[in-house]
Amino acid sequence: MAALAASAAHVPPIKWAQRKDSLFLTIDVPDMANEKVDLTPAALSFQGETDDTTYAFTFDFHASVVPEESVWKVHGRNVLMHLKKAEVSDEHWPRLTKEKQFDKQYVATDWSRYVDEDDEDDDAGFDVGDLDGAANFGGGGYDGGGYEVDDEPDSDDDVDLTDLDFPPAGGEGVAEEPPQGEDDEATVAPPPVSASDPPVAEEPAATATSTDADETPAPATET
Repeated sequence: MAALAASAAHVPPIKWAQRKDSLFLTIDVPDMANEKVDLTPAALSFQGETDDTTYAFTFDFHASVVPEESVWKVHGRNVLMHLKKAEVSDEHWPRLTKEKQFDKQYVATDWSRYVDEDDEDDDAGFDVGDLDGAANFGGGGYDGGGYEVDDEPDSDDDVDLTDLDFPPAGGEGVAEEPPQGEDDEATVAPPPVSASDPPVAEEPAATATSTDADETPAPATET
């Protein structure tokens, strides 16, 4: 398939960079709508619209890619694509497409992501932070390769709380009473006194009797 642009459509600016195992494409069109993207191992087709312009193109890659491991995401000012190469090679592709004229006219190097193939061993790879939540070309979210996936539960109802320890209700916690030994006697508090209960008469204090008092001998009288 030769690279082509529909006669009634414009070809948007395309920037690209590569690593040994992947490509990073940026299609610069702000406020894109009605995007249609078709990726095969051999070619990429794109179509989108703005308020007054229709954009479209189709081209063959210089070599094959893997659609199942490739993703794309629409941003406010551009469309980003991270495409996996079918073959990892120490030598970079000489250009993005098979058609030299298409490459020369519409494709530019993304210098912000460019790394020379001789320096790639010291490179950490593409920064794919802008592709978090990206869709793969088979539909749905991408679940690997450095892209984040939202695995958090939607509500507290989905959280297993069986292994969590909670303090007793009513405060930060209630101190446990120390265990009583078998020989320990529990102190019993006296029952509360009600106002309707009759008063309990107090027993009179015991008085000393003559028998209880100390006997003092009378003084002897002289005869």
